[in-house]
Amino acid sequence: MNTKNLLYVPLFLLSGALGSGAAIAADAPKAKAKPKIDVVVPLTNLTKNCKPLVNKKLKIPKVAMRGLPERAHKRISRALEKLAEENYAEAIEMLKKLFNSTKDQNVKATVARYIGIAFAQQNDTLGATPYFEQALDIGKGYMQPNEMQDLTQNVASMHYSNDNKAAALKFLKRWLDNSNKDNDQVYLLYAAILADSNKLREAVCPAYWAAKTASKPLKSAFGLLLNGHFELKDYDGSIAVLKQLIQYFPTEKRYWRNLASIYSSQDKIEDALVVSEMFYVMGYMENENDYKQLSSLFAYSDIAFRTAEILKEGIDKGIVEDTEKNWKNIASNYHVASELNKAIDAYGRSAAKTKTGENDLKRAELLADTEKFKQAIAGFNTALEKGSLKDPGKAHFRKGLSYLGLKQYNSAIAALDKATKYKKWRKQAVQWTGYVKNQKANAAKL
Repeated sequence: MNTKNLLYVPLFLLSGALGSGAAIAADAPKAKAKPKIDVVVPLTNLTKNCKPLVNKKLKIPKVAMRGLPERAHKRISRALEKLAEENYAEAIEMLKKLFNSTKDQNVKATVARYIGIAFAQQNDTLGATPYFEQALDIGKGYMQPNEMQDLTQNVASMHYSNDNKAAALKFLKRWLDNSNKDNDQVYLLYAAILADSNKLREAVCPAYWAAKTASKPLKSAFGLLLNGHFELKDYDGSIAVLKQLIQYFPTEKRYWRNLASIYSSQDKIEDALVVSEMFYVMGYMENENDYKQLSSLFAYSDIAFRTAEILKEGIDKGIVEDTEKNWKNIASNYHVASELNKAIDAYGRSAAKTKTGENDLKRAELLADTEKFKQAIAGFNTALEKGSLKDPGKAHFRKGLSYLGLKQYNSAIAALDKATKYKKWRKQAVQWTGYVKNQKANAAKL
């Protein structure tokens, strides 16, 4: 799983003012918060003991708002004007000079943060990260706690995007140690990095809390939770997570497929069939595997008619490949279901796709069983002409009986005589030949 694509942590870096009326930009109006719903996350063997990741009783220290000296404020303002003009190199140079010359820690923290912003605006996270880290180190006691937390979160995200997972985890732990409030995005990032570091067991609880504390069902958090359970072979847990995913995201077809697949792998065929058939009823079937999986589940459940019907529907819609093997599968299941006319048609379609006569023979047998003797005889002849039969004696024997059904006694005797050349059919062919001769004699008397 490519967990880096699961999330995006925005940069909350431009908040705040430089001091005494020198705000860089007007505060954006806050969107009205949507009411949080209680997201249900399954308790499994892996999640039942997940402890909170933050200390809700932690007291966050208050930091007095500090303005900047007028001289520093003016120099920063000029640098930010260059930044607004996208003159990044000059802006960075001006800010670096101020950073190196000042001894005021508040100024240093502010400037370091804006240097980081300048690099970040150029999508240079490698250049931005060390300055943001300096802002965090210097800014304690000067920057507001929420600004420190936002910056810590983003430094972690940048380290992750730069494939420095160890550093990313260090800053996320720092965030957790300094928070008394849940943050589903931090939890999600934490879980993603742990999963990407192959620490799947450690990733489960952060993923659980990301899903649990989100204001609405968070697909990416549930996805990490599912991945952890599946890779750790907790299949009952995987099933529980998938059921919840389907409740929240019923149109996501992959969840239905995954649930049916896990049920099948655990030999819970009845449950797999219920899920797959519901998937079918809702019109979600869209690829060959969907039809083949449902067909095979009906086969495992000894429901031969539905086995054949589903596979045939897939072929008719152009989704399942139109092959000899698939039509043979359909035909044999129609046969088991005693749908002989449908089986005859399916064997015919299968026979048309091969140069061997085996499917023609089976079709001819069913034609004979339904007393369509003329068609059956033509079918036996085709099977023998194509050849490569496992049991050619059967074709001659059944052909003889078909001629008998038409009361064509001489042709029946000739076909049965050929059947006697095969050891398996010799005894039966001789016995039936005697019967045919008697029938011929009786017919002559009449």
